[in-house]
Amino acid sequence: MSQTLQLREYQREAIDAVQAAWADGMQRPAVVLPTGAGKTVVFSRMAAEHIAEHGTRVVILVHRDELADQTLSKLKQTEPSLFTGKVKAKDDNIAADVMVCSVQTLARETRFNRLIDSQEKCGKVGLVIVDECHHAAAVSYRNILAGLGCYSGMPGTRAVGFTATLARGDGQGLGDVWEDAVYARSPLWMMSRGHLVDVKSKLIDVDTLHLGDVKRSRGDYTASSLGDALMEAGGPQIIAKVLEEHAADRRSPIVFTPTVEVARATAEALPSAAYVHGGTPREERLNIYRAFRTGEVRTLVNCMVLTEGADFPFSDCAVIARPTKSEPLFIQMVGRVLRPSPATGKDDALVLILAGEGGSLCTLVDLEPGFEGKVADGETLADAYEREEARKEEKVPAGSLRFELKHRDVDLFKGSAAYSWLRTNAGVQFIPLGDNGEIVLWPAKDELEKWDVAYAPPRGTWEKLHTGLDLGIAMAWAESEASDRSALNMTRTAAWRKKPASPKLIGLLRYAGKTVPDGVRAGLASDLFAVTVASRKLDRFVPRSG
Repeated sequence: MSQTLQLREYQREAIDAVQAAWADGMQRPAVVLPTGAGKTVVFSRMAAEHIAEHGTRVVILVHRDELADQTLSKLKQTEPSLFTGKVKAKDDNIAADVMVCSVQTLARETRFNRLIDSQEKCGKVGLVIVDECHHAAAVSYRNILAGLGCYSGMPGTRAVGFTATLARGDGQGLGDVWEDAVYARSPLWMMSRGHLVDVKSKLIDVDTLHLGDVKRSRGDYTASSLGDALMEAGGPQIIAKVLEEHAADRRSPIVFTPTVEVARATAEALPSAAYVHGGTPREERLNIYRAFRTGEVRTLVNCMVLTEGADFPFSDCAVIARPTKSEPLFIQMVGRVLRPSPATGKDDALVLILAGEGGSLCTLVDLEPGFEGKVADGETLADAYEREEARKEEKVPAGSLRFELKHRDVDLFKGSAAYSWLRTNAGVQFIPLGDNGEIVLWPAKDELEKWDVAYAPPRGTWEKLHTGLDLGIAMAWAESEASDRSALNMTRTAAWRKKPASPKLIGLLRYAGKTVPDGVRAGLASDLFAVTVASRKLDRFVPRSG
């Protein structure tokens, strides 16, 4: 079984850029990657490579206690050989090589001192990775980074920050925390490669909501004042009507509200809805999430607990019932519904933004840095960008973002993977291994949006290689296994794919009843034959509906 996860090209580039920055003497570089880009995969590999090269330990800082479990789970999925542990609340695994630490926990002096003291017996901390690093201007972060030696200059403790946006909602600068963003990819770039779905929006004018009267602090509307205004405007009932009129065909909407009161009232106004907030007990929250994943709960209403770290790829609609002037907050909210979900047929996302009188708001334009155009209601972000760029120039330069968007493949497996992913007649995704069988992606039992990676040899019993993984990680492991097990280079750019198909292969296809075009290339012919063989072999295991 493969021990090394296959990285996407941009994930490797991000790691290389950070390592080059460290080599040049920069102590605290940052990486900007949108939600869905696989930040955890990147910093997991970065931690593994740091330990292998330098022999010192790694701290991963997360913004909230609840994110520690999720980060640790993905860390184990991507780098299972690492000795990992948690430092949060009752967990105190300060002997681990990689410690996932909650800032809330390390902000307590006694807990932080225990971590510092552990370096004498368990080894020095040589790298600090900060997730959602736009929060790092806060005193708690700065004290932790300083205490671990991340401000002492090189060769002190290295640090790196990951975020979807390096702006802060309160306008406070990050220049004295992060020295430079050494690698960045935008949401549109991710959409052009199939890593995110395209998104469209509709601005909902609520004439009873007077944003001009809502109090502001640090550049945004205060949650309590905005919540009062929404309740006075009949916000919960308006949200229910908006969902009925504009999102009846959407599978699993997520509603963002400013206060618990608005969240509770909104859930009560909706059929088959539940709400969560920061005070919801952990077990109750997990049960609600399970019900949302299974469809028992159709609409998930939340008071600011799903802006970071929540994974519901199947959700295809966000209701921004927490109007905001903060780009980081808006990006985090919208990012929750941009992940692809091939299992549910999701091909885009809808964002419904509540607006009121007398206030300015973030819109889809704010997702893409430097985009100065407008996105019309019902128009996708990619379409708006293409339209605006077409106005500026006649030609579309190859390799430009507009070119990539124009020629993008909306199939995640075809558009973004290095390997030749194929699909059987019944829809099973697999990578052909030539004469060595197939690497198969199979839905995990009783876990929506989780996947198993299996090896199907030419004959005999399947072998499960990796189980219960998120889609992106499952694809990466599948490609790693294909690289290890294939007798032939099965990447999409392999040179043999461009050669003429052999008479033997053409004969096999015709014998199987396939129509073979004249002059067919070896790559296409091989794919046709692989689908024929795999369909006979795999499709009998696919559950039949009805």
